[in-house]
Amino acid sequence: MEHSYTTDPDSQMITAVADGDERAYEQLVKKYQHAVFNTIYRCLGNYEDIEDIAQEVFIKVWHKAKSFRKNSKFSTWLYRITVNQCLNYRSKHKQKLVSLDEMTEKERIPDSLIVEVDHEQRNKAEIVRKSVNKLPDRQRIALILSQFEDKSYKEIAEIMGVSLSAVESLIFRARENLKKTLIPLRNDGKI
Repeated sequence: MEHSYTTDPDSQMITAVADGDERAYEQLVKKYQHAVFNTIYRCLGNYEDIEDIAQEVFIKVWHKAKSFRKNSKFSTWLYRITVNQCLNYRSKHKQKLVSLDEMTEKERIPDSLIVEVDHEQRNKAEIVRKSVNKLPDRQRIALILSQFEDKSYKEIAEIMGVSLSAVESLIFRARENLKKTLIPLRNDGKI
């Protein structure tokens, strides 16, 4: 059964964007830019190219607005574009992981995007983040959308273009892989 999200105000705005309404486009960008930035950061693990990738995401939204079908929510469609841009970036750049301590001041995450935590918690979070970044792309994306973006398995399936059982499997395998990495570190007192 195909759902229609015509009552979704974002779906109505993207329809206006498809008709060339720049104000509706600006409203969507303003509403979702923080979420897009956070998703990109969580998927890639660095701040260096977030603005460029986010700009590419929103350019695609503008150019592909006419192709938006109202059988999903706008936010789901936007997350799909964002995730695909992240996957494209990772495959093109074979990105190396960088710790927060190695970043230059320009590359650091703005204070508005992170929550202050003490040094020990930050070290633990960095270890977990690096472990998540080492997961295979599809496992990492599914886990990030579930754990950090609070997306339901159904929404993740729509975003990733896979079945519900595939999402369940990806998240299960991601958690199992993280356990293999993190349990020995916990047992050694590193986290």
